[in-house]
Amino acid sequence: MESWEVLEEKDISPSKWFPLFVHKVKLPNGTIGDYYISKLGDIAMVIAITKKKEVVFVKQYKHGIGKITVELPAGRTDGQDPKAAAIRELKEETGIMVDDLIPVGNLAPVPSKDTAICYGFLASDVEFNAEQELDLTEDIEVVLVPVSELNDRIKSGEINGSDTVGILSLASLKFTDLF
Repeated sequence: MESWEVLEEKDISPSKWFPLFVHKVKLPNGTIGDYYISKLGDIAMVIAITKKKEVVFVKQYKHGIGKITVELPAGRTDGQDPKAAAIRELKEETGIMVDDLIPVGNLAPVPSKDTAICYGFLASDVEFNAEQELDLTEDIEVVLVPVSELNDRIKSGEINGSDTVGILSLASLKFTDLF
């Protein structure tokens, strides 16, 4: 199996919020054609667990699907080291400041159409010790879910973001004592 060869890349982004590119690609069989991809940027995501064994989630409106979602705190790395971005996002979205995080692993949420990698991190015994610092487009409610209820909330569809479910799955495989 071989990778495709990118012969040319053209930025056709409609705005800074949606970076879109067209690649002229050469397939291993020699076929040449156009392929469209987004470069939204890497994501840093945090599983924060309180001393009471509750996972900290953020509830907010997501315009792409037009619904209110329950997800792990996360945000774009904006070129920053993923761990540093995760620490920043956790504080901004939840009001939880931590000094360090444990890497959980990473995944590619939409590997055929976007270059983004989602980096997952874990913090345990967290406390709310700062103020939220929300962006102008954010309206976030912090939601605490007991670890014992995670699977039921995922099965019911209440928690259904692919990156959130994927990072939780990676963590549950790696840190069996917490889940």
